[in-house]
Amino acid sequence: MLRHALFPVEAAAYGVSYAFLQNLIRTPKPLDPAYTWHAITRDMPRGTDWIRTSWPIKPLRKLVIHAKMKQDHVLGISEHYDVSNDFYKLWLDRKYMFYTCADFHSPTDTIEDAQQHKADFILKLIDPQPGEKIMELGCGWGPMLKRIYEATGERENLYGLTLSKEQKAYNDEHNHFNVDFDNFITREYPRESFDKIYSIGAWEHVRQHEIPQLLDKLYAALKPGGRLVQHFFCRTSDSYMGPVACSQIYFPGSMGSSYRYHAKAWENAGFRITHRSIHDYRQTLRAWFDRMVEHKEEALRLVDVQTYNRYLTFFPSSWRYFNDNWGMVTRWVLEKPKR
Repeated sequence: MLRHALFPVEAAAYGVSYAFLQNLIRTPKPLDPAYTWHAITRDMPRGTDWIRTSWPIKPLRKLVIHAKMKQDHVLGISEHYDVSNDFYKLWLDRKYMFYTCADFHSPTDTIEDAQQHKADFILKLIDPQPGEKIMELGCGWGPMLKRIYEATGERENLYGLTLSKEQKAYNDEHNHFNVDFDNFITREYPRESFDKIYSIGAWEHVRQHEIPQLLDKLYAALKPGGRLVQHFFCRTSDSYMGPVACSQIYFPGSMGSSYRYHAKAWENAGFRITHRSIHDYRQTLRAWFDRMVEHKEEALRLVDVQTYNRYLTFFPSSWRYFNDNWGMVTRWVLEKPKR
């Protein structure tokens, strides 16, 4: 079969993990969930794990990622997010539709409980006040805009940007916030026009060379005393790990930067860091996996088998990424000094 013939070719070019995941995704039938989770997250023999983490060698990893970063952002965003709004509804929390790390406070928390905790936490970081003009970068299906609206009762001063046509259509139909289909990286912003700017799970899509110029634009767009609030996951190391190409299966054209790089970038742009914290993504990923499996038949009526398999491998492979301590979820509050 073609998928088996591709395995050695992809393993040589992109690493064993990449080839293994692609081979699973191309399986003509829906994957068995118990096997899939175990196969991706299990502890491996030392020699096998060394191959997994060491190939491609470091110079080749940079070449692979450099080649993948040439495509337009809209293509990668569309491939991941423009699948089906109804498909995402099956396994995201039912109140907000957050597609980002939740805050589980106890083992009995549901994904709805955990996303409410997260929304409340970030609401305090943003601290929206009456009459403030607030912009979300990469607003998804509008969950945090909903939470701010719940707190303030004001809709007209809330703005969002997305590169997903499905998300834009969903916001227009259900939320009626001021959401534009636009790239927040290349967009130009009017000077000193926003009191707060924030993003939740969108900064991962910003390539490292794009960050300094984007931060300059956001800094200029904030009023003195305004704040930029960020929730995103980043690499723990400045260098790429062996299976780095795996990210391109799920988010083609996106590659986040390291924690250390971001810590320097905020301050280089002129921001003052007033909050930073680290959070655990693993329980959220497992909750999404279990809920999608629970709704398998409905999911397969909405998407094809390969798409279903891609998401079924996405959750455990992401879980492994965080469990191996290659990435971490961070939250930051960055303030623009008052004059």
